[in-house]
Amino acid sequence: MNILWSVRARNELRAIHAYIARDSTFYADRMILRILARIEAAAQAPTRGHRVHEYPEAQFREVHEPPYRIIYAISDRTLQVVTIVHFKQELNG
Repeated sequence: MNILWSVRARNELRAIHAYIARDSTFYADRMILRILARIEAAAQAPTRGHRVHEYPEAQFREVHEPPYRIIYAISDRTLQVVTIVHFKQELNG
């Protein structure tokens, strides 16, 4: 399955790294690798993620890499990473 990234998701990934790197680039790199691994796993079994509670009518799914929620959409042979949010953040449309 192909993985596509929204501009928003790419920016959020960079922001996560920058925020954590203020204290430790080692842990920032490690978190990014964990998020990327979780996305790769989701691409292997995309329906294992559960529906996004805030948008039950939409075709969005999510997987978690604590403390982050990775929101994605699936179609044919593509998983599109829509956004990545901290558990404490509100999910805005």
